[in-house]
Amino acid sequence: MASDDLILITGATGFLGSATAVEAIQAGLAHRLLLMVRAPNPRQALERLWIQLKQIGASDADLAQLSSQQVLCAELPELAGVALDPRLEQVSTVIHCAALATFADHPALGKTNIDGTLALAALMEGRPRLRRFLYIGTAMACGSHSAADNSIPEMLSLPLAQEHHLVPYTRSKAIGERRLREHFPDLPLVVLRPSIVVGHTRLGCTPSQSIFWVFMVWQKLGVLTTSLDDKIDVVPVDWCARAILHLALKETLAQPVFHLSAGIQSSRSFRQLDLALAAGGRKGVYGRDYERIEVGQIDQLIPRIKVRIPDCNPRLLAKALKLYGEFARLNYVFSNRNLLAEGVASAPPLTEYIGLCATSTRNISIANQMKWDFK
Repeated sequence: MASDDLILITGATGFLGSATAVEAIQAGLAHRLLLMVRAPNPRQALERLWIQLKQIGASDADLAQLSSQQVLCAELPELAGVALDPRLEQVSTVIHCAALATFADHPALGKTNIDGTLALAALMEGRPRLRRFLYIGTAMACGSHSAADNSIPEMLSLPLAQEHHLVPYTRSKAIGERRLREHFPDLPLVVLRPSIVVGHTRLGCTPSQSIFWVFMVWQKLGVLTTSLDDKIDVVPVDWCARAILHLALKETLAQPVFHLSAGIQSSRSFRQLDLALAAGGRKGVYGRDYERIEVGQIDQLIPRIKVRIPDCNPRLLAKALKLYGEFARLNYVFSNRNLLAEGVASAPPLTEYIGLCATSTRNISIANQMKWDFK
């Protein structure tokens, strides 16, 4: 990468995109960043960025390195207004983190995750310096019928049929990835698929409570839809951001697809997660056995939800648990062989920072935590 090449990051005010921007700033790359932000002008874009980046660990000194020169005001998929921006001619690397990440059936999923992705590819295709276009997908784009032994390889082909996906979000990411390959065969595309991103190794769940609340709910209710000894593949956002930046800047990559996952090395069982909470001094429901139930039995938990999680709409929570219960039953571990081969260190297991996640959410209601995943 030349000294004046730029790194375009979309989704810099989102969870993973902001973590990646902070990682780049702290690596001395602030002057090379071009951050796409939805805002009417650079001043408001910078204000949005400062709030989000500080939330995810940026210092005042980090933020001071950003100016209007690092901001591209635009909104996916409407990019025609920035097509002639001369800074795009300097972009050598695109990190496309922007997405509507929700487990609700949101009407804008297709517009943002599919149309927006194709619009960005069209904007950048053929730019003279472009050498890498990183598409941040999701490991769960593999669908719900992908491997008999629950071990998911870093494969190119993904199922697109609706019946293979538990939520529209994972299908939209699979379609976006497929269409990039079909419509832009000359794009220097590399696909990164994070597994379940939960918390931050230093900040816990302060930046985002996404998904962590599900672990706490299972524990409060004393039930699981899977075995205590089944594993779950979880990674922290700051490790994910470091892996993204490593792959973005590496001179050559041996493969076109990478799982940003815990893999067999760092995935942990529900029993290990529960014991880690107990070892951290969390009292009450931790460190005990769970009742294993079927997803179809979750509605029977509504009376228990009313007593143990009184701050929630019990029927809404039961509906959410059915969805997460189906994910848990898959018991997937995502192979990260390609990733490790490129020199990325294994992810820290959730057991190492789960106590911090619990402490950081102690005074936040389950109802408010759920809003991160049901926009």
